[in-house]
Amino acid sequence: MHVTQLEMIEMKSLLSIILVIGFFKPTTAQDIQWQKGKVSFVSASNVYVKFDETVDIKSGDTLFISNESVWSPALIVKKKSSLSVVTILLPNYKTPAVGDEIRAKGLNKVEVINGIADIPNTVPVVVTTDTAEVVLKAVKKDRRPQINGRFSVSTNASIADGDNNYQRIRMAYTLNANHLGGGNFSTQQYITYRHRYGIDQQQGFYNDFKIYTLALTYDKGNNNATLGRRINNRITNMGAIDGIQYERKSGDWVGGMFVGSRPDPLDYTFNIYLMQGGVFISHEHQSDEGMIQTSFAFVEQRNHAETDRRFTYFQHSSTIGKNINLFGSVELDLYQKINEQISHSIKLTGAYFSLRYRPFKALNLTASYDNRRNVIFYETNRTYIDQLLNQETRQGYRFMASYNIWRNININGSAFYRYQENVATPTKNYVANLTMNNMFKGVNIGLNANLLESYYFKGSIIGGRIDKNLFNGQANLEVNYRKVNYLFFSGEQTLKQDIVGFSVNVNMTRLTSLVLSYEGTFDPIKNYHRYFVTAIQRFKN
Repeated sequence: MHVTQLEMIEMKSLLSIILVIGFFKPTTAQDIQWQKGKVSFVSASNVYVKFDETVDIKSGDTLFISNESVWSPALIVKKKSSLSVVTILLPNYKTPAVGDEIRAKGLNKVEVINGIADIPNTVPVVVTTDTAEVVLKAVKKDRRPQINGRFSVSTNASIADGDNNYQRIRMAYTLNANHLGGGNFSTQQYITYRHRYGIDQQQGFYNDFKIYTLALTYDKGNNNATLGRRINNRITNMGAIDGIQYERKSGDWVGGMFVGSRPDPLDYTFNIYLMQGGVFISHEHQSDEGMIQTSFAFVEQRNHAETDRRFTYFQHSSTIGKNINLFGSVELDLYQKINEQISHSIKLTGAYFSLRYRPFKALNLTASYDNRRNVIFYETNRTYIDQLLNQETRQGYRFMASYNIWRNININGSAFYRYQENVATPTKNYVANLTMNNMFKGVNIGLNANLLESYYFKGSIIGGRIDKNLFNGQANLEVNYRKVNYLFFSGEQTLKQDIVGFSVNVNMTRLTSLVLSYEGTFDPIKNYHRYFVTAIQRFKN
């Protein structure tokens, strides 16, 4: 009889479950070797447990939770690292909380006698075919195909008094499908098409058609391989990578490499002449506070076999304590070619740091710093390298605060400050929002103010919106208004506008919705009218 690989896995899981939750030979308390751990993180589908070590714990093992001083089998181990395990909850068990004690048991002797055992201080579980099948279904559930996608079609038009009228269509398709056919293959897809009518664009099909993600991934055990176009989350600032990406995990470490090309900078198509390759290493650890991730990458990019750019990339994100989140990334260029002179001095290309602090539940504070120079590809940009070199560093600071005054009232604000060394006046932007949800009969109210100032203008935008759910949430109606007041320093020109809009969002079915919107802009010289119609179809299992 021929047995498939999937059937072999299921048979092994079934046998493991029967051996683990079955009754064993009576033992004394001294025979039991308990390993104590604690729940470090709980997600929608998994429970993460941290131990001092996991040498004696294997995939398929059962972990125990205390229930009135009696230890009950409640978790099945899916994966493990050197200090933690990823588990799924058995049916009909309450999800544990972060910090709850978990135990893994090891016996000096494991011997099945008539399917009965009486381990002290544990709940007896009669192993039957039905019991094992229920647990096996819980294990297999994680391998079910998981599909989440969306397809949308929209059209919008701008109608002004006089000319420059146009109409635009846009179609977008996204798909994330994991464990295709219950196996190890997954796919990610994100494709758009948009075209504007009424204005002669004189551009080709690929100016409208864009493939942002199209990849097939094979994930088995500690190995992961991707073919196609995809952004790697461990080196996000690289952008999309066309080609092959491979990763291997060992404990808390992930090593990987990629080889292929980068999208064409003009129309985002596949360009075999823009070859690139690189290696990276990442350390990822699930602590009691959250995930800690650090990545380092080395990348070489070429144009027609000539070095275009060579750089290193560093990225770190972590949770400090329970209320502080840190993210940072740094890019260092290692290659320059100016006037045919090659050098390998280290040059800071970009740095970004963000810190989020939540001193208590109602208050969130975020601060960030952004320092970026022009990224120069010495072969691609050879005709205007001097121009790019002359543009100095752009630096920016942002501070944001959000506070829940009451359960349904929130106020938040942000301040943004950016400057360039060759521009005397920095750009300043201040934003404040007041949101009041479910104030009366399901009505939501929002007020906002935006103050802007740069080297060529200053101004303000003040507005508000009111929205309400209708027909038990099957529809939503929103009305909004904005007042624009700009002063341009060149010629002391002003721009004063009143913008009025409304939109209706109708849920046709649970996964199908229709959005109808209108926006009118009125100023002393010319009026503009815009409408938007969008149909959205979601699909998921």
